[in-house]
Amino acid sequence: MSPPPLVEQNSTGTPTNGGGETSRTIPTPFLTKTYQIVDDHTIDDVVSWNEDGSSFIVWDPTVFARDLLPKYFKHNNFSSFVRQLNTYVCLALFSYFLIEFIRVFI
Repeated sequence: MSPPPLVEQNSTGTPTNGGGETSRTIPTPFLTKTYQIVDDHTIDDVVSWNEDGSSFIVWDPTVFARDLLPKYFKHNNFSSFVRQLNTYVCLALFSYFLIEFIRVFI
């Protein structure tokens, strides 16, 4: 599976809008941590990539929340994790449709 999507940040680590000379592209902490969890094959019985690697499945939400979330995040709330994940999915879809709109209509 490929690493998480990237965001641009300047040399101080602050997100930018993509125009600065000192900007660099790095993944957000949430996406990096999520990728690390899912890509750990020793816990495939709890969470793993699907067959084609395009998404992941949490097989055991109880163990995921109790044992894994607190190791990577400041909480063990599965619903909060899903909510934050949905935020990134919505942003990705919005960006895709915005780019397509610009490509087609402008």
